[in-house]
Amino acid sequence: MVTSGILSYSISNTIAYAVAGFLFYLEAKRKQFPLEQTLYILLGGLFGALVGSRLGSALFVYPDYYSKHPLNLFIPQIGGKTLVGGLAGGYIGVVIAKKILKFRRSTGDLFAPGLALGIAVGRIGCLLNGCCFGIATNLPWAVNFKGVMRHPTQIYESIFCFFLFAVLWKIRTRIRKEGYLFKIFLCAYAFFRFWIEFLRADRVGAVLNLSIAQIISGMTFIIVLYFLNNRPIYKKRGA
Repeated sequence: MVTSGILSYSISNTIAYAVAGFLFYLEAKRKQFPLEQTLYILLGGLFGALVGSRLGSALFVYPDYYSKHPLNLFIPQIGGKTLVGGLAGGYIGVVIAKKILKFRRSTGDLFAPGLALGIAVGRIGCLLNGCCFGIATNLPWAVNFKGVMRHPTQIYESIFCFFLFAVLWKIRTRIRKEGYLFKIFLCAYAFFRFWIEFLRADRVGAVLNLSIAQIISGMTFIIVLYFLNNRPIYKKRGA
């Protein structure tokens, strides 16, 4: 059982959550959301993300270990976190918070840029921690993990998410309907995650040689793409 208490990993994850939360606040202020309610929604999303990332690790990465030591799920230094589980948990946390607050306005767009930038920062922590590594390769930019030259899949994902953040930040004021910036984030990240999984050496297999993350990402991409293709996205210039 591998612990995840390396300082660089913890610092990177803390920065990632802080960056995502700060950008959420900036967007909520720009779009004139009620501050108190949106902060509670943010807390619901953060709590859900933390719980979901841990549960994802327990259910799909280390199920044998946690079935014997279930209480260790509450010890942060033991085990790991899953990004897909964190995104799912964060979404559920936001939905629950909004139900409690009876808040009807879409908040997904407030999260989208921060999520992209947060993932980009968090994957740097994965690189420093030596987790989420790729399969063996002879490419000149390969990185040594566990004595083998491998694809730096963490850096691939970090670069992609930095780029995705830049795009989302640029187009955020042109989105025609609330909620669609978040859908663009989901669609883009799901597409990328599906393909990068083929280069991951630690992926958890499921069916048809696809990992659990690929199945979830593929389904997410298809569903979200359907909604994007059937509704106008951008505001008309001058509108």
